[in-house]
Amino acid sequence: MEIKKEKRVSGKTIYSGNILNLKRDEVEFCNNIQSVRELVEHSGGVSVLAENDEGKVLLIKQYRYPVDEVIYEIPAGKLEIDEEIVECASRELREETGYQAEEFSELYRFYPTPGYSTEVIYIYKAKGLSYVGTELEEGEYIEVVPKSRKELQELLKNGELKDSKTLIAVLHYLGEY
Repeated sequence: MEIKKEKRVSGKTIYSGNILNLKRDEVEFCNNIQSVRELVEHSGGVSVLAENDEGKVLLIKQYRYPVDEVIYEIPAGKLEIDEEIVECASRELREETGYQAEEFSELYRFYPTPGYSTEVIYIYKAKGLSYVGTELEEGEYIEVVPKSRKELQELLKNGELKDSKTLIAVLHYLGEY
């Protein structure tokens, strides 16, 4: 059976913000039935699995207001309009951890919530790290926490990794794909 695309009949932006836009679109199915789709427009994000010379992955710990919790993550940030993906990866790694990398390579890309969002997250691996100093944004409080393979496995086993981009990156790293 062929899966058919929905046709956008009309749409409007119901909210425009600094990070995202909310849209409400009317769509039509192949059988001429119409429905409504609400979606979040987001420019996407880039995250970085950075491995230092000691073979440890640089995780960060930070408070996340929407879930009211301090969680482990890999460095990441919003992809700015017209920004190159590797530029974003380099910027976020430097700002959040204080490290710059000699080499970046794409590991994976995925849609975190394809049912209602256009967001794409790119995961890059960074090697050849050197410390240059952090450039945290106002209101950002981040702790850099290097973790060995064994420590990453323990975090997974104990359910301490709760962020999807971090889970995907760490599972990819540990599986050596």
